[in-house]
Amino acid sequence: MFHKESLIQFMAGSGCYSIIQMILLIVLGALLVDNEHYHELLGMTVRDVGGGLIFTGVLYLFAALLGFATARTKNKCLLLIQVILLVLLLFFQTVMGGVALAASRAPSVALSYDAQIICLTVGKYEALSDEDKQTCQRFFRSDEFAGAMLVWQSYYIKSAVGSGDTSSYGAMVLGLQRDNFCCGYGLPVHCAADLSAFPNSRPNAVVPKWQDQRQICSSTAGMYLPTTECQGACSFALPSGTCGKNPVTASSRGCAAFVSRQLSLQVQAIGAIALAFVAFPVRSLLLHINKVNDCFSSGLFSYKFYRSFLL
Repeated sequence: MFHKESLIQFMAGSGCYSIIQMILLIVLGALLVDNEHYHELLGMTVRDVGGGLIFTGVLYLFAALLGFATARTKNKCLLLIQVILLVLLLFFQTVMGGVALAASRAPSVALSYDAQIICLTVGKYEALSDEDKQTCQRFFRSDEFAGAMLVWQSYYIKSAVGSGDTSSYGAMVLGLQRDNFCCGYGLPVHCAADLSAFPNSRPNAVVPKWQDQRQICSSTAGMYLPTTECQGACSFALPSGTCGKNPVTASSRGCAAFVSRQLSLQVQAIGAIALAFVAFPVRSLLLHINKVNDCFSSGLFSYKFYRSFLL
């Protein structure tokens, strides 16, 4: 049997759940919107997903207000409205979380991370068959690798002397190179010019010389453009620190795969959290439906109810 007192307690608790969901989704959405490196690597879809999570979070505020209003007024029509709103929120949250997960998997779908590391390591790349080398070259010309290039450009510029983010970015890039035994982003001493423009789905390139095409090489075969660390020509692609001065060996490799995996895992975690917390609105929705059924079975959605609502 349905009791008004149980409705009051349930709707107040539902409002608290909705506020928790609101805070969570706004925080997750802000992380996706604010981090430009996610946009560079995976495309502006990630930013749109972040905006969608924030919008969904705001709608949860309305769900919370409806819950508190229903608890205060004991209006069963508000209960029906909240059920409909929760269905929409469940759909939005599931879609946004799913899109974030799909976007985070794009680099590994294009080429597995293990294969990417092989393609970026001098000795392993040179030991590949011609067919496998072509696979690597196709990946180097893919939008996914272009995204990693944009991220590394941004890292390099922000870690350069004179940038306001020099200290934090410089330490981060040097640590990434040190921990993964890599230098620069691309395959050392194998620069291949790529006249293609960067994909429209990504932000503009931050290195002025590379705004119109993805890869410009030095006049020396296989060498990259010079940097402050290596004059004339560089064996590594935008190296940070002194690693660009090191001689190239069979174990020398670029960092693009490690950057891509690190950022992709972060976006994947955000998408997974958003999907995991779908359990809260699902539980709330099922309980709401149960309350609505109680209302019907107890006759509270009878002529008297509608007459009291309209009056």
